[in-house]
Amino acid sequence: MSIHYDPAILNSGIRYVRLGYVTPFESGYTLTVGDRVGGDKRGVKLTPAYVTLISSLDPTVSDREFTAEELGLLGWLAGEGFIALVRGDASSEDLNVVPVPRRDIAVVEDLDEGYLIRAGDDAPFAVSELGARFLPLVDGERTLGEIAQAVKTEVLAGREGRLIVQQNEEGQGKTPDSVLVDEALVLIRDFSRAGAITFEPTT
Repeated sequence: MSIHYDPAILNSGIRYVRLGYVTPFESGYTLTVGDRVGGDKRGVKLTPAYVTLISSLDPTVSDREFTAEELGLLGWLAGEGFIALVRGDASSEDLNVVPVPRRDIAVVEDLDEGYLIRAGDDAPFAVSELGARFLPLVDGERTLGEIAQAVKTEVLAGREGRLIVQQNEEGQGKTPDSVLVDEALVLIRDFSRAGAITFEPTT
């Protein structure tokens, strides 16, 4: 994941991550990024239509089609560091955004393969067991890539975790790194929508 903008990579294989958070003002909205300790806090004003577009971005989807106007806006926002672009071959080391907790998160119920959690007073949503391992490490300082590597070390330290990794490799052809990237993108999507965590640039 990189917030460096290169027009050559705006294609169907790219996924988009809206950084920061959106707040309303009198005649529109402000997208603010860098609101964290050591960050460079700044914002950009957006129309309601543009907010609808960036709020609909789903980093787990790589084949969404955009109009020329939408691509122009996304390209400009990426170039200015308000959107991160995720390449199809991204590794966990490329997840160089900083997750920052914004709301209290509570476990509502244990599920067969994960947990039902709630952010604030909103409706609960499901998080996988692997995704839940990211949450205690979100401290507003470490990058998502650093957290993913810590989760990988933790999973591989146990026999059960190694067996699951082996099954994923044999059954789906997925490496531990690719599984972690997929899980991180789901985490970005779900926790951004819940307003529980924002994802901020490293600079």
